Amino acid sequence: MSFQNSVASYPNRGNYGKSSYRGNCTGHIIRDFCESYLKTGGLLVDPSIGGGTSQDVAQAMGINFVGTDLSQGFNLLTDDLGGFVGAEADCVWWHPPYWNMIRYSGNQWGEEANPWDLSQMNINDFTEALILAMMNIHDATKSGGYYGILMGNMRKQGKYYNFSSLIERVAPARLVDEIIKVQHNTMSDSRSYNGKLVRIAHEKLLVFKKEATAALYFLAKTMNRLEQGLKLTWKAAIRRVLQTQKKTWSLAEVYEKIKPFAEQKENEHWKAKVRQTLADERYFKRVDKGVYELVA
Repeated sequence: MSFQNSVASYPNRGNYGKSSYRGNCTGHIIRDFCESYLKTGGLLVDPSIGGGTSQDVAQAMGINFVGTDLSQGFNLLTDDLGGFVGAEADCVWWHPPYWNMIRYSGNQWGEEANPWDLSQMNINDFTEALILAMMNIHDATKSGGYYGILMGNMRKQGKYYNFSSLIERVAPARLVDEIIKVQHNTMSDSRSYNGKLVRIAHEKLLVFKKEATAALYFLAKTMNRLEQGLKLTWKAAIRRVLQTQKKTWSLAEVYEKIKPFAEQKENEHWKAKVRQTLADERYFKRVDKGVYELVA
């Protein structure tokens, strides 16, 4: 059946894929994804089949399917997915590693770690690899088609990594649905946190609809949005400095207060950025030479 609402729960994983392959998701969610977004006779593609769950679902449903994996020699970070498939996908299903929560190459498959394996990368390389892989998937999808990315979040050494939100921000297509998938029978179920941590018990299936534009165009738009966001961040920071009971501030006082923030931005010309921001008369009023206050 198709998704009935934005929360999905599958206590039994079903007879799909290799159950011993760690990180396998239930085939029921792939089935619901196909019934919700894949038109009759359409092509489903999975560039990271892992334990073969999507392949088994496709076979059971009689769906046209192309699946591959890094373990089979296809590299989503160096090979063109559309060229490999030889046709545009109506739907793409992707269930990437949740960074290094589970190490795949050299563990679940192969004799040694593969440097192109997302689960073997450092966090910065992993983040960039996610973006590159999504652009590849986007360009392999037919205009008007859909791709779904099942992503979970994780904690490591007390830090929370919100990978699903990262995907929402940088995916090249329009988000059309967000399915919260309840997790069952996970390794963390046996651990006791004594109330010190909130147990992560969900994943997100983020469904995107492709419009007739290449991924690089959307990447440029995303970067523009980020740059605009940086400008807004500077304004918010300086407004916060001036948002105190002290009504007026000299430029030197603003410099002193904003310096810790500016140093995090790694901008050697940050004082010029402060002056430029203070020139915005919508938010700041120059009351004397080098003296400012917030616009009431």
